[in-house]
Amino acid sequence: MIIATKVRGRMSTEINDVGLSRHHILNSCDNSLRRLGTDYIDLYIVHNFDFITPIEETLRALDDLVRQGKVKYIGCSNFSAWQLMKALAVSEKQNLEKFVSLQALYSLISRDVENELVPLCLDQGLGITPWSPLGGGFLTGKYKRGERGPADARRAKEQVNFIQIEEEKGFKILDELEIIAENHNATVAQAALNYLLRKPGVSSVLIGANKTAQLEENLKAVSWVMTDEEVHRLDVISMPYRPYPQWMIDIGQRNRISAQEVM
Repeated sequence: MIIATKVRGRMSTEINDVGLSRHHILNSCDNSLRRLGTDYIDLYIVHNFDFITPIEETLRALDDLVRQGKVKYIGCSNFSAWQLMKALAVSEKQNLEKFVSLQALYSLISRDVENELVPLCLDQGLGITPWSPLGGGFLTGKYKRGERGPADARRAKEQVNFIQIEEEKGFKILDELEIIAENHNATVAQAALNYLLRKPGVSSVLIGANKTAQLEENLKAVSWVMTDEEVHRLDVISMPYRPYPQWMIDIGQRNRISAQEVM
């Protein structure tokens, strides 16, 4: 079993009981160890960037936790590419522990992470652990065109339904997932998870379940492997918008094609 937990969110009304200051990180780690009933945390993750606390202070506190044996590895979540690369550079310059993983929003309906963060993680050797790999439940197959979906489903709760979906595109993705799932005697949810497990840099996916049956069903996603052709079909259907400078970089890459390939 690998135990991972996060730090940054407000934990009380005490003014400094939030963020990524040394005070909050050290106190939060001790409190997590106590609540979890363990001597160490395998992966300690900073939940979001803190614009108030210097990144050097954050990384020094995390480094101390590793040296004290309270934490084995450190990771980050919801960082932009420049924030993550700055943190890695500071760690290297000051000989501090480096982030080894990025936890990011990633699914067939949320592939923005591929524009900057996936290439960065591949280049720097970080593992990627997608959160909300089923798009807040949309990619389970329980939602149909023109219907609201189950009343007890996550997307029925508007206060937590912050993952935006282009619905028509989403339903086209679901149509393809149903075909692939049927070919493998699997479920739509398993197919959506299996797709992510085939993507470069992905170490594992973070699944949430409020029923034992859901957990057991989702775990079966590792019992089969989607084909390259099936992955490609989903890639095409779910292709995200390419912002600048990505589209210009794509154009520039064409100049690197050999003359023989062009002819």
